[in-house]
Amino acid sequence: MKAIFFKLVHSKTIRDGGVFAFFSFLNQGLNFFLLIILSWYILPASYGSLNLFYTSVSVVSFVICLCTSGIISIKYFKVTRDVLSKYINAVLIVTLIVSALLIASVSFFHSFIKDVAGVEMPMQLWCIYLCATAIVYNLLLDVYRLEEKSIKYGIFTVVSTLLNICASLFFVIVLNQDWYGRVEANIIAATVFIIIGIYLLIRKKYLTLSKPTTEIYKETLAYGIPLIPHSCNGFLRQGMDRYIINSNFSPSSVGLFSFAINFAFIIYSVGSAFNKSNSVYIFKSLSLGEEGVKEKLRKQTIYMLGFYLVFSILLYGICLLLIPVVFSKYQDSRIYLFPLCMSCFFQCVYLQFCNFLFYYKKTKELMYMTVAVSLVHLTLSFLLTRYSVLYTAYISMFSSFVEALLVYVYSRKLFKVF
Repeated sequence: MKAIFFKLVHSKTIRDGGVFAFFSFLNQGLNFFLLIILSWYILPASYGSLNLFYTSVSVVSFVICLCTSGIISIKYFKVTRDVLSKYINAVLIVTLIVSALLIASVSFFHSFIKDVAGVEMPMQLWCIYLCATAIVYNLLLDVYRLEEKSIKYGIFTVVSTLLNICASLFFVIVLNQDWYGRVEANIIAATVFIIIGIYLLIRKKYLTLSKPTTEIYKETLAYGIPLIPHSCNGFLRQGMDRYIINSNFSPSSVGLFSFAINFAFIIYSVGSAFNKSNSVYIFKSLSLGEEGVKEKLRKQTIYMLGFYLVFSILLYGICLLLIPVVFSKYQDSRIYLFPLCMSCFFQCVYLQFCNFLFYYKKTKELMYMTVAVSLVHLTLSFLLTRYSVLYTAYISMFSSFVEALLVYVYSRKLFKVF
């Protein structure tokens, strides 16, 4: 036991993963604090409208750069910084082109979008703006993650979260802007951090005037476009679920369902935090061909999956006790907690094995799996949500389980951890 503890404490991957998880918990805690405060000032109906807006943000974020930013992580260990800057420029140019096309689409079809998504014309434009600025922010975070500078990564995210929270409290409580105040705060924070992000990327020489070649554009698009369905999972499941619930019930029902999702999502956030370090470790190990890597990855996978399961069960129990006391207006959301918590657990399992598909550039195969599962999920949601919102929650759990199973089975063809 002492030997295992010593290895865990002195493992850079575990340490970095712990740091990422710590800052993830801190950010979740800060957002949790914001949720407590805002729940006193925003009614369930307004909370539903806010979630519909951010669901639209999720939709646009999937296509704003055509998922090309993921290639930066793959190329980081294989090319020079000068060449890497060309890939970054390619991502940003694609983002600008897609943004322009989306703005043109909104100009012509804003009434149709309002009917479908429930988002007004000005908010549609702000949705595009938030997604475009997030690309620069996320590129800088990717650089810090790949450089294994977890402390800088964490500090940057916490400062961003604090700015969002302070501005949100000011606009919602002081200026009484209702749910619009939360969006206005997000816009201000996004503007501040795109300026900081551009400055730091230039300073670190990741953002230069180097012109991407045609081959770089082709490779970047070939890698990114098949990942769009993979990235759309959250929307096709939780996002479309919200729209379907809204069409069959009321914004209050959307608010209760979304409230439960926010608690369950803590599980996924923890898994995502550890995966930020774990993915770098996997990419480096497979690239360098480290001795005994299979055994190391096997042990690490067992530890992580066990931790995710225990954490999911504990979070579910705590939420059952906490919500009626602290959030009495949302106590009816407790019925959705178990299936949504288990759904997020299976998503953590999915992340664990998905890294192997990314490394071996099996994005097209991943696309086929995610599209198939998402279509099944969407079909079941259309058919069953009209009878009960609880059915929607269990559909989410089922589809997450199937997707995790498919990715695990396919990953064994590439690299057998088990």
